[in-house]
Amino acid sequence: MAENYKGMNYLRTKLAEKRIRVLVRYKYYNMKDIERDSSIAIPDSVRDRYKSAVGWCAKAVDSLSNRLTFRGFGNDNFDLQHIFDMNNKDVLFDSAFLGALISSCDFIYISAGEDGFPRLQVIDGSNATGIIDTVTNMLQEGYAVLERDDNGFPISEAYFVKGRTFFYQKGMKPYSIPNVAPYPLLVPVIYRPDASRPFGHSRITRACMDYQRAA
Repeated sequence: MAENYKGMNYLRTKLAEKRIRVLVRYKYYNMKDIERDSSIAIPDSVRDRYKSAVGWCAKAVDSLSNRLTFRGFGNDNFDLQHIFDMNNKDVLFDSAFLGALISSCDFIYISAGEDGFPRLQVIDGSNATGIIDTVTNMLQEGYAVLERDDNGFPISEAYFVKGRTFFYQKGMKPYSIPNVAPYPLLVPVIYRPDASRPFGHSRITRACMDYQRAA
């Protein structure tokens, strides 16, 4: 490839490091973060039966997510609204917004359906990453795990660059599909990006998790 890309192996390693942090935040959002109470005032016989969870992290996400509504495109010269209407836009945007609030960045994977019409799929931040262009907030290259086995190991992966998408499926020969898009067909949906954190900030902050643990 003529472009100076980091490569799929680099992005695979980057995702493995990021995935741990994202899954922790999903655990807090789903209120499965039951902490062991170390207080000596509660006997072990009672402590083992009593389990509790605090929903402050979930409240932080849902209070904002419930207010976000996508209404449509202005100056829609490329008929993008029709594409989104054909891809169940209500579920698509709600899922993308919610995931971005939890993991700081979700992704929309663009592919062609059996009829050739663009198909849009949300991939959460624990299964995709990339190298971002800080001017356009689009990816220069991207990587996504499209499917995992029961143990969490990838069995279907994709590597995205401008003009082509490469697919790697376990037990099958790799192949690629060209496209005419000027960017990779993996589009980031980012919550609160800035110069130091181009992939944004999670709504579930470390402070929020600390308060919930303390409670």
